[in-house]
Amino acid sequence: MMARLRPSFIAAVAVFLVALATGTLVSGADAVGGFQTASSYDDDIDRAKDKQSDYEEQLDDLEAALEDTSAAIVKAARRLRQTEAKLPAAQAELDEAKEAVAQAIVQQKLVADKLAAAQAQDEAISAQIAADEDRIAELEDIVAALARAQYQGVGDDEALSLVFGASTSQEFVDKFAEEHNASRVQSNALADVEEIAAVNRNRGARQEAVREYIVELKAEADALVVKTKKLREKAAEKKAALDALVKKQQAIKAELEAQKKQELKRQKQIAAKQAAVRDEIKNLVKKKLAEEEAKRKAAEEAARKAAQANGGGSSSGGSSSSAGTGNALVKGVLAWPVPSHYITSSYGMRFHPILHYWRLHAGTDMRAYCGTPVYAAREGRVQWATYRLGLGNSVLIDHGYVGGKSLMSSYNHLTSFAVGYGQYVTRGQLVGYAGNTGTSAACHLHFEVYVNGSTVDPMTLVG
Repeated sequence: MMARLRPSFIAAVAVFLVALATGTLVSGADAVGGFQTASSYDDDIDRAKDKQSDYEEQLDDLEAALEDTSAAIVKAARRLRQTEAKLPAAQAELDEAKEAVAQAIVQQKLVADKLAAAQAQDEAISAQIAADEDRIAELEDIVAALARAQYQGVGDDEALSLVFGASTSQEFVDKFAEEHNASRVQSNALADVEEIAAVNRNRGARQEAVREYIVELKAEADALVVKTKKLREKAAEKKAALDALVKKQQAIKAELEAQKKQELKRQKQIAAKQAAVRDEIKNLVKKKLAEEEAKRKAAEEAARKAAQANGGGSSSGGSSSSAGTGNALVKGVLAWPVPSHYITSSYGMRFHPILHYWRLHAGTDMRAYCGTPVYAAREGRVQWATYRLGLGNSVLIDHGYVGGKSLMSSYNHLTSFAVGYGQYVTRGQLVGYAGNTGTSAACHLHFEVYVNGSTVDPMTLVG
């Protein structure tokens, strides 16, 4: 009769069956490709790239915010923003590389567990085959002993006693209650030999399959070792790249910090110079008002004298001043000075992103690449077309009185001029070309509007 399976073999088979049931067993083909699951960081990388694109678009705004700032700081700030724009993608790539390593390690553990289970199964089958072969040898010895006893002419009971070492027939009967004679024992022994031999043949075939599977698992394990090593190297490269970006970011920040004190001093000087320019505009307005007042008084005096000469007749006393004539100061009184209607920085208080203080941005920055034509926003007379500290190449146009108030506009950071001092220009006439002169951080038009000598938001008047 077939002997029972050993506990170690049962345990090995149980592990093997659990592996099959849970789907953790893979073929050698699976080992070549490794993990094929999509990384959870794919979306993160896409978002990081989108964010990087957003950062690039924000560079224009950054440069506008850094207007009047030294070129060295502007350059450092741009490098800082570009570096920071790369950080999210670099971090996402590092996270993805780390996840790939973690997956490879998990897969290595699964393969190692499956290999251990298969090897345990192989050992258990070998042990069972060996045990059954011992049993076959015992049964063959019994059959041979019975055959010899029968050849010698002894009785069945005596033969059994000789074979099994029983002192009496009754003792033999107690041991083999189901066996009635030596012939049946011999027959059963031969049947058991055949059955055990057949079982062992099946075990041998199964063991061969298990050993082939072990070879596949070992190949997969070896491939995973190579793959994990490469993934670790890739993760190390991503980590080094991220560390380099962070180091660069810190270096640029330190560079900017070192320049702050000197730049703040420079900013005060520029602010003073620009204030002087605006004071000059206010003085122009005062001078113009004084001239208009003188003309008005002269006209009144001339009218008075003419009235006296005509025998004391009264005069209308009307003024020749145009102070009260013209359109009202409403939106549309000024035209767009550049073809693009894209504003990069509006009028108002603006926070310096590096020096960390608030300052007035006295005009509107409009997107205009270097060489873009710049047009007069309204007819008027050119008060200057010259280089002004901070403003660079600047054109100031006096539009006269509109709605009883003096109206002027200036066009700054130009590459070159198309008009000169004292020239009368019409609405939409070319006055120059956009540029990056003065304390500009990038090519654009800095457009300022003055009402009675004070700056106002240009977009309240531009249609």
